Amino acid sequence: MTKRPLSISTFCCIDHPLSEALGILAERTSHVEIMADGPHDLLTDPSPCSEYPLAYSVHAPCSECNIAAVSERMRCAAISLLGDVLATCNHIGAGHLVVHPGYFSYDQVKERSVSSLLRSLDDLAHLQEEYGVRVCVENMGAWECCHFRKPEFLPELTSRGLGMTLDCGHGRLNGNLDEFLAAGGFCHVHLHDNCGTTDDHAACGSGAIDFASVLPRLPRDATLVVETRELAAADASIGHLSSFLNGEHP
Repeated sequence: MTKRPLSISTFCCIDHPLSEALGILAERTSHVEIMADGPHDLLTDPSPCSEYPLAYSVHAPCSECNIAAVSERMRCAAISLLGDVLATCNHIGAGHLVVHPGYFSYDQVKERSVSSLLRSLDDLAHLQEEYGVRVCVENMGAWECCHFRKPEFLPELTSRGLGMTLDCGHGRLNGNLDEFLAAGGFCHVHLHDNCGTTDDHAACGSGAIDFASVLPRLPRDATLVVETRELAAADASIGHLSSFLNGEHP
């Protein structure tokens, strides 16, 4: 396999201000994905992005943003927020915006939440065209309240011209990582590991995912992002994955 670059998410440095986090990661990679939530909220201050010669992708806020909200007022607020984030992505030159597909709070309103999500996907397709930034909806983990946990949802994205972020750890939790890899259609990838029971965001190679078999099945043009909880785990992941990507293993 020929050499491929690996990006790192600021998630592993979320305990640092954004400027410091970017400085730490700039020593390790040329491409950073900004977890634009909490202390790394780009809408508060995107100026640190211009301090480093980095390429960027952005993970949209998720802690207070639900594009599948049953309340139309809340759904529209989430879309408005993502519109502002997309404008910021355009400003800093980010090529991708990762978006969570949202969740439903009660089983009794699941279908209404699905309808809200589909309306939001329509809105995101328009915003993607307006701002020229690829919107990539992420497959979610094992929480049953979350939408888009199975590959069967993919046509809802492709029919609208939206991208997909394949989260390998989430696929492993749901037991369908192979199905997602076989379905293809993703342009952005989150790389982290777990033992199949909890969403650990652990170092690649420390859990149950066989990255030696996963990496060759990823599209050649997909952005590969290490998304771990800890900086040490990101470093370990880079070492583990690079050994395969750079042909050091048969």
